[in-house]
Amino acid sequence: MQVHAADLRDPAAALAALDAAERYYQGMENQLGAQDYLAGAYSYADIAFFMAQVFGERMSAVMTEATPRLLAWRDRMTTRPAVADVMTRLVAYLRSEKRPVPNFLSGVRT
Repeated sequence: MQVHAADLRDPAAALAALDAAERYYQGMENQLGAQDYLAGAYSYADIAFFMAQVFGERMSAVMTEATPRLLAWRDRMTTRPAVADVMTRLVAYLRSEKRPVPNFLSGVRT
């Protein structure tokens, strides 16, 4: 289950937020460029943005094929041991509370 604009009190504001997220993801795609990580080397910037986009995915602000480098970055992030450990715990919690799990994390075993 994901949140959809029509389910919210102010669908126009929700749609505007989703549009803003899409533009932000495109900007991050450009920022990433050919680098493996956002600031060159793996850093807090990657951790912070990764967690923000997990929340965004849960609220229907999904990254799409319009940002292929960002999707590849996210795949790299999810394979890092510390990130994988935290995502395993997060997914277990979300499932236990019957809350939505981002599609890209649906294969995480808990």
